[in-house]
Amino acid sequence: MSTTEPLPALALDATVPSTHTVEGGGEVPSSQRSTAPIRGTVLPRVEIVDAQARVVVEGRPRFEPLELLGEGGHGEVTGVRDNDIGRRVALKRLRAAVRSPGAALRFAEEVRTVGQLEHPNIVPIHDVGVDENGDYYFVMKYVDGETLEAIIEKLAAGDARYHARYSFERRVQIFGALLDAVAFAHEKGIVHRDIKPANVMIGAYGEVVLMDWGIAKQKAGERDAAAGERATTGSSRRGTLFETRVGDIVGTPAYMSPEQASSGPVDERSDVYALSLLFHELLCLRHPLDGKSTLEQMLHGVVHEPVPNPTFVSSPHQPATPAELGWFVKKGVEKEPAKRYQSVAEMRDRLARRAEGSFPIQCPITFAKTVLGVVRRFVDRHPLLTTLGVVGSVLSVIAAVVFVAIRAFS
Repeated sequence: MSTTEPLPALALDATVPSTHTVEGGGEVPSSQRSTAPIRGTVLPRVEIVDAQARVVVEGRPRFEPLELLGEGGHGEVTGVRDNDIGRRVALKRLRAAVRSPGAALRFAEEVRTVGQLEHPNIVPIHDVGVDENGDYYFVMKYVDGETLEAIIEKLAAGDARYHARYSFERRVQIFGALLDAVAFAHEKGIVHRDIKPANVMIGAYGEVVLMDWGIAKQKAGERDAAAGERATTGSSRRGTLFETRVGDIVGTPAYMSPEQASSGPVDERSDVYALSLLFHELLCLRHPLDGKSTLEQMLHGVVHEPVPNPTFVSSPHQPATPAELGWFVKKGVEKEPAKRYQSVAEMRDRLARRAEGSFPIQCPITFAKTVLGVVRRFVDRHPLLTTLGVVGSVLSVIAAVVFVAIRAFS
């Protein structure tokens, strides 16, 4: 016969910050922090002792750190084990180097922003809280995979396995999933402002997730919570020009739209530019402004230097980019917002029509592929008529050959 003991109460206290407004941009003083419970495990488990079952609550810390996954925006992301649910999750907290009321407000906005974006291609938030050091954190789904930046590096190095796995069509599928995520965010009135390969995760089963919404804006013209701060964050192996910045400019210099680089007003078309630039790099396997060594050079290139058509960018490890994809990207990276796609929905529509073999004729290659596409669609829609036509043509050729042979020997 088993016995069940009552669940023990948890009494875990720690010092955490209360809500206060601080003038001057300093950290919240310890004197303005209050005591509140830090969450430990709460779910019971059954333990067998001397052939009797007992209900046990261990009261362990809820989240057990495993490894540092990366840094970006204002935060650092750690892989942790959720000891209550028994799963691995990712925990993001403010980095010590950028703690301030402005950074805390930006962090809170990120939580609320991502919390609105329940979408398969956007990482969901599971929980939010304050740790034992008084630092804000939120818990999100752990994506087991690698960044698109790492995938591009392997493709650029000529890795045969990656080229077999990531054909041009697979890259189009990945980009289409990103378009779905950003289109959903735009419908919610949210502009990402930091779309780049390092912020895209490709999961072990092919899932595509857009990460790091730390500098997203709710609407055009809204004042940044991080305004007035100076910070460069992230850990890109390619240097600070490929890392997120906040200050006079907000975003990643190498992936900014011209208007973003000029500190001008930013709307959905800025994300259109960043998406198109990301797709350009995914197709060509190198950034069009590689080689810029200073912030001034990079920003000048973003604003003034035209982005080449991917079809005419060669790589020793792959064939040329399909022409219709090259022209698709070319429109998205126009320097003037009015000349780009006016929405991500427009990009999705054009990419969908391209899959059906329908795209604008913009060069001899796209003309030839359009004609072939018309023929292919006719064959698909009229298989019986096509079969009769082919058989008739073959019989006509045979009859002509027989006729010529008979005349030759008669």
